[in-house]
Amino acid sequence: MLRIRPFVMGHLVAALLVGAGAGAFLAAEAMLIGGLGMLAGAVVSSLVCQWKPGVEAPAWQLWPVATLVNPVFPAALFFMSLDWDCVVGLRWGWGCLVAVMAIIVAGLCFVPPLGGLLWRSWKRHRARPR
Repeated sequence: MLRIRPFVMGHLVAALLVGAGAGAFLAAEAMLIGGLGMLAGAVVSSLVCQWKPGVEAPAWQLWPVATLVNPVFPAALFFMSLDWDCVVGLRWGWGCLVAVMAIIVAGLCFVPPLGGLLWRSWKRHRARPR
């Protein structure tokens, strides 16, 4: 039977919820696309985290790796770099919509690894003998 580690399970569920929740502010299609996009990024991130530093690594090592190797995060940084003048405030208006959405997506990429760490912590707490 396939055993999914607690960090991976929490990371994937949190990514799906964060992506779907953020997309729900726009439309039903965006909710589906956001949820699946964040989930796909979390799958890649979890696979890398299982390899290095390992899903049982300390949180201060695991959280940055899980955030930075998520393919959604570098993509958001790329879109922010395309509209750098919007990001730094030199230009504003509807032309900056992509940059604003990229900033929001990059910020949301920090949340799913925290969900994985919280789920791992809760599972460890429940498994301790009393």
